Amino acid sequence: MCGRFSFFARRADIAAAFPFLLLAADFDASVPPRYNIAPTQRTPIVRSDLHASLATWGFGIAHTFNARAETILERPLYRRSFVERPALVPANGWFEWEPTPSGKRPFYITLLGEAPILFAGVWEMRERVPCFSILTRASRFELAAIHHREPVVIGRDDALRWLDVSLSPHERGDLLVPRSDRSEHFSVRELRRLVNDIRNDGAELLAPPTRAESACDLPLFSPSPEP
Repeated sequence: MCGRFSFFARRADIAAAFPFLLLAADFDASVPPRYNIAPTQRTPIVRSDLHASLATWGFGIAHTFNARAETILERPLYRRSFVERPALVPANGWFEWEPTPSGKRPFYITLLGEAPILFAGVWEMRERVPCFSILTRASRFELAAIHHREPVVIGRDDALRWLDVSLSPHERGDLLVPRSDRSEHFSVRELRRLVNDIRNDGAELLAPPTRAESACDLPLFSPSPEP
């Protein structure tokens, strides 16, 4: 998984998808829609108290915005957070890039309908500021063609269990393993290259590429069919 995702769902959308989350009455005013969230930036996470609050993406060290699920207990940086400080990271989708001769071609990955999703995360305090890392695993299904890693998406039925601080490391680790009976399938579509620049942020970033951009290189794969 590359280091960029979007989160623009509004309070009513999040409450409909995950009614157990506790969102402040002024959530929509205090958390503006974001379409190009990058490491070191702040975005809401949900901790074991079920409240959504802002945290910084990354543990304050280079390349700590993602953590490999398979080896997280072997990493001293993450071990205690994995056991004691689980988090959920609300999102609408994430981005991956394909290198091409004319530059990086961006793709956007979402559930069909772009419903909100929850990434598995861990958090800790760094200089009195909460920060978090997103857990990743080997990509499956349609995502394997675009990138070898995917964020761990925690389904609605497992969300409260993930946040349960009484879970053993083994029990928590079980939630990171894909289960065929609950495997989500995602939609992948190409975007305009405006999203490549982290200074850009707006709904226009999720528009399809221009004809000129599409003509630069052959597509990586056929776009997902419309639902």
